[in-house]
Amino acid sequence: MKTALIGYGYWGRNIARTLKEKNIDFTIFDMDKRQIEEAKKSYEFEEYITYEDILKSDIDSVFIATPPATHYEVAKKALLANKHIFVEKPFTLDLEEAYELINLAESRNLKYMVDHVFLYSEPVKYLKNHLNEFGEIIYINSRRINLGLFQYATDVIWDLAVHDLSIIDYLVGLDIKNVSVFKRKYKNFPNEALANINLELESGVIVGIDVSWLSPMKVREMIIGGTKKTALYDDIIDEKIKLFNAGVTLESTKEEARKYLVNYNYGEIETPQLENSMSLTNAITHFFECIKEDREPITDKKSILSVIKALEIISKV
Repeated sequence: MKTALIGYGYWGRNIARTLKEKNIDFTIFDMDKRQIEEAKKSYEFEEYITYEDILKSDIDSVFIATPPATHYEVAKKALLANKHIFVEKPFTLDLEEAYELINLAESRNLKYMVDHVFLYSEPVKYLKNHLNEFGEIIYINSRRINLGLFQYATDVIWDLAVHDLSIIDYLVGLDIKNVSVFKRKYKNFPNEALANINLELESGVIVGIDVSWLSPMKVREMIIGGTKKTALYDDIIDEKIKLFNAGVTLESTKEEARKYLVNYNYGEIETPQLENSMSLTNAITHFFECIKEDREPITDKKSILSVIKALEIISKV
């Protein structure tokens, strides 16, 4: 199988490294010729003069790691040329464009996948497989903060919160009932660099998401609170999942029916052993398996549309 990587920026470099590790036959294309010269220092590949030349070739699939505003156009051209597509998040910046690409792909029996990369991580797979042990999910809180990278093409919500939204959708769904957002630009930079997002889902789950490009500390953590167990997922440390067998029980008192006896259960802390595999490697492996075996990727239609709908709702507040 032959593939093409379009865009050799920050994430494109990660994709290229993974494709090489998997011994995939690939080429690299970027409109910035300096990026191509940089890519040649690390990889040997057949060079194409234009993107259209790639689309006319016998390449089977296209990895799109260009700026978000270009995803729709680049992906549409690839689908019209009958190429499977793997698109860096966000899939598009517009819901109608996402629908159009999905309909186009399905009409041509092509695989399409968004790189909601954390859904292919071992910690998130563990949470998904063991979520029924948590009891009723009450709340999910997450922090995804770091220093930069400031982006002109999109704001911090579309850049960082997209990860948390994709995880939440995968675990409990993302049907939003109520939303409130505080967001702030930094000085004269055109896009929001800081945001606090609060959601109430139709299921009753309360969600809080903090994202920032202004923090000198890099934090990647999520707390999933249930009536039986609570999980702390910290993507920075080695022990990425900690399970707290702790919680609160309420018992009505005999004296007054409106009063409750509050009991606190302080149980043990568990640290499950997880496989040591890279999320991006898992995602790319999954993409090629779906093409070969003609099955649907985890991050296809539902994941794409749910997350973009949520992003649009949040952005309009």
